[in-house]
Amino acid sequence: MKFPGSNSPSAVIRSFPRRFAAALVLLAPGASFTAWSQDKAASNAARRAVGIEQLVAVRDICAWPKLTLAANGDIVAAVYNQPAHGALPGDVEVHASADGGRTWTKRGTATRHEGDTGRLNHSIGRSAKGDLIVVSGGWSFHPRDAQGAYKKKKLLRPTASRSNDGGRTWMIAENFPDGADGMTLVPFGNVETGADGALRVAAYSYNTTVSPRVDVCYTALSRDNGATWTLGGVIGRPAANETDIVHLGGGKWLAAARNLGRPGERGHSTDIYASDDDANTWRLIATPTLGNQHPGDLLKLADGRVLLTFGDRRGPDFGVGGSISADGGKSWSKPFQLAAGLATRDSGYPSSVQLTDGTIVTGYYASKSKQYDGYQFGVVRWRLE
Repeated sequence: MKFPGSNSPSAVIRSFPRRFAAALVLLAPGASFTAWSQDKAASNAARRAVGIEQLVAVRDICAWPKLTLAANGDIVAAVYNQPAHGALPGDVEVHASADGGRTWTKRGTATRHEGDTGRLNHSIGRSAKGDLIVVSGGWSFHPRDAQGAYKKKKLLRPTASRSNDGGRTWMIAENFPDGADGMTLVPFGNVETGADGALRVAAYSYNTTVSPRVDVCYTALSRDNGATWTLGGVIGRPAANETDIVHLGGGKWLAAARNLGRPGERGHSTDIYASDDDANTWRLIATPTLGNQHPGDLLKLADGRVLLTFGDRRGPDFGVGGSISADGGKSWSKPFQLAAGLATRDSGYPSSVQLTDGTIVTGYYASKSKQYDGYQFGVVRWRLE
């Protein structure tokens, strides 16, 4: 996402009338400037970005990182541990940072794959009891072909892993529901705790056997700290797959769902759904991104605003973008850039947490970037004021 004329924030602001200026352009460490957006709600949402840092957290893993905060404040990331786009047997590892996302160490492995299978689709969160919860799906593979490559065979039923020691050791439960049509579901995004204490996660069916393709996204919930799960309400159909949910308080929830494209739109975009009845029923309220800007991650900020981050796969400069809502997801600030310099469309899938000092840490993955020529788990540290 580049603006004409210059990479300088001041040049960007000068080159656009205020009513069309981007909410934020984050390209360099220490960048700091005021930005404006198109309407009153959005202008209240985005003010000033400061202290931007972009770094490589872990090399040689595809990652698709999902971030949460441990009970002691450490950032914990669930990552797929192979340097391939879901094409190698592997597991979901947990890496942690005790210094605000600057450095990372491996804590443990939340899954145990068997033979030619890979645990690679995953969600993470923290329960009301303080335990870390990882819900993970994946694929079985055909035996390697003559060129040594694996091809996906069949979806694996998700498992739910629980850790009470910060991600070092894990207990694995194999009790996750199928979709209403009997299809195996794929978990995605955050594991969230509702006002009723139950855990909830989004999980979608992946159906390529019919045309046009039909994907249905559900919530799944657990009332026993992740030991057993039941099927909840439908978030979106017939074209919603990779979906992240966030609890706003009481019975209010938001979901950011990757759709399968809109008429006349190039590539998939991100829809926002809302629920007022504790994630039982959902309604579409906004589509804040363009085509090839997906999938989305939602974070409720300390001041009550909501942050949406998403992969920007439009090119030629691939990266991670974001937007802010100050009215519960109905309207969004103009998109801004967080991570830049990702070399290919094989990148994005962000996830964010906010630290007690207000710093936001956004994780993402890339197959290659200006910082490292290989698969990587990347991190952007930044602040929104």
